[in-house]
Amino acid sequence: MGMPKSTTIKVSVSTRDALRQLAEREGLTLNAQLDQLVRRERRRAIGAQLASSPLDDSDVAALNASASDVADASR
Repeated sequence: MGMPKSTTIKVSVSTRDALRQLAEREGLTLNAQLDQLVRRERRRAIGAQLASSPLDDSDVAALNASASDVADASR
């Protein structure tokens, strides 16, 4: 399979150090930490988009059913 393609990005020393601290705290490589941050940002953006859309009756019913399932599973 070989090594994945890579590139170099220029960031400030303080950004590099902050990223390194996050990665070390979570036991990740810098690349894995960046991947995780990108995924979190994508999820945040999707959540913000969903939060700005009104729920219809079927959405409310699905959320209520999911909440009931979770509550039942935790007993």
